[in-house]
Amino acid sequence: MPGFIGIIKNNNCQFKKYDIKISSLKKLSEEEIYFKKAWIKRFFVSKFNDDKIFKEDDNIFVCVDGTILNAKDLRNKYVVSNNFKLIKKMYKKNGSSFIDEFRGSFSGVIYNKKRDIWHIFTDHLSLKPIFYFWDNLNKCLIFGSEFKVIIDVMHSLGYKPKLCELGGYFLLTFGYMLGNYTLVDEVKRLQPGSILTFNNGTINIIQYYKLTSNPYNLDSPEKTIGILDERFKIAIKQEYEKDLEYKYKHIISLSGGLDSRMNTAYAKKLKYKDLLCITFSQSDYLDEKIAKKIASDFNYEFLFHSLDNGNYLMDIKSPLVANSGLILYSGAAHSLSTLSLIDWTDFGLLHSGQMGDPFLGSYLLKPSHSKLSFDMIKNIAYSTKLTNRITLSALENLANEYESGEMFGFYNRGINGIFNGDLVGQCFSETVSPFLYIDFLDYVVKIDPKYRYKKQIYLKWIIKFAPEIVKYPWEKTNAKITVNSFEMFSKRVYRYIKRKAFGPNPKDSMNPFEYWFNSNLNLRNFISNYFENHIDLLIDNSSLKKDVEFLFNKGNFLEKTQVLTLLAAMKMHNI
Repeated sequence: MPGFIGIIKNNNCQFKKYDIKISSLKKLSEEEIYFKKAWIKRFFVSKFNDDKIFKEDDNIFVCVDGTILNAKDLRNKYVVSNNFKLIKKMYKKNGSSFIDEFRGSFSGVIYNKKRDIWHIFTDHLSLKPIFYFWDNLNKCLIFGSEFKVIIDVMHSLGYKPKLCELGGYFLLTFGYMLGNYTLVDEVKRLQPGSILTFNNGTINIIQYYKLTSNPYNLDSPEKTIGILDERFKIAIKQEYEKDLEYKYKHIISLSGGLDSRMNTAYAKKLKYKDLLCITFSQSDYLDEKIAKKIASDFNYEFLFHSLDNGNYLMDIKSPLVANSGLILYSGAAHSLSTLSLIDWTDFGLLHSGQMGDPFLGSYLLKPSHSKLSFDMIKNIAYSTKLTNRITLSALENLANEYESGEMFGFYNRGINGIFNGDLVGQCFSETVSPFLYIDFLDYVVKIDPKYRYKKQIYLKWIIKFAPEIVKYPWEKTNAKITVNSFEMFSKRVYRYIKRKAFGPNPKDSMNPFEYWFNSNLNLRNFISNYFENHIDLLIDNSSLKKDVEFLFNKGNFLEKTQVLTLLAAMKMHNI
């Protein structure tokens, strides 16, 4: 997985050569640097290299992974010629808080040599996650982009990481971690929009940005959709201009949903060319049909990858390379199987409609905000069979960190779960979504929930500013978004009754897991054999082992993959 790994110790020890083995889905470039008290190594996809910094002078060391979409504007503002000079000047003027001015998907490290202070930071939404281990007794900090590498370094230094049982149950219920938890108690995830500072043998974490719905904006629905249009165009321009800056062609993930077509429609509206639309699903499902029609009508190239039979699900190792087993492996395996087939030489950012739907209404259970409820948990968890194993106090402590159940869903299901698709994409290039442009998002979450409930404002925006895509049916309902609510509801009920009456069907969804599991003997045998061959990893934890056996034997296909993810992660990390 691309990124960096670092160790800082509060003594003048001699650092040895660390032979860190990075699991990668494509060849990565490497670079490392040693200081008196620290060692840092980066592994990176050789794309957007001027945005990725690994440089020092007499005063400062800077490491940045990812892309800074507004770097060109900031260089003009601060009158500098490159990003190293930009960060140096911004840091001198504003300290570590300068990071809030950046837009994009990035993470990084700054070492102030004169003051002997280290700053490790994430972007506003942690699109480039950071994990860390802190040994307060020996004043040793291990940090990096990949959970697995941190565990490997811990093993090499003599630490003995153990499975975090609560993290295991998060994986078996939600299908991803909650808050800053991981599968090892001592290793935490640095929260979105945060800076970890190491200074004189202590660490301190501040959060420079956090989404909030307060106060609601008072704009009328008409004015609101106009502002959405303007901010979305800014986001699209920043993303697609970054491709052009490096002379790359554009590539976008397009489906039958609303979010990806909005990205595609605005790219067309702003006259961007050389765009390849990629789609993956069961053959002849709505995703393929709708996306193909949109791409054809827009005169964009189209590439379809069939997921028929679900054979891609017999590869557990590759998805874990991207997410270290902190998210169920089946979640973005379909995307990974597609992206790995593409020659990325001429393509730039992977554009998507990531997280449009959730931010514009999916996590609202009613037209007002409320605290976390069991209904919300059911809405954002892959399985509820073992939720009683997660203590009420643990959930309450986590819920108290968020102002509403909706925000709990954004940060956990969204950032910790759905961003799995970005982690997969980052194995090949860098990833972006205009819905995650922070100035767009900050406005969206402040729209009164009575307007966002059931996507009301979202649909108004599409109809007013992207009317050319209204004629295509919405995959979720197989109807245009302009049909009345009764007709839309009727179509969904018909699809539900049909599934119940005739059982799993290959055209049930883009990835009809139950149909594949029932009809593909090889897949069924693989899932069963993997479980049988690895269940004894839990031999020393009889209660967890019993629950895992229960979920595997009684659960649906996705619940079985939650079990396999936990077992595969334990094997990968030797915990």
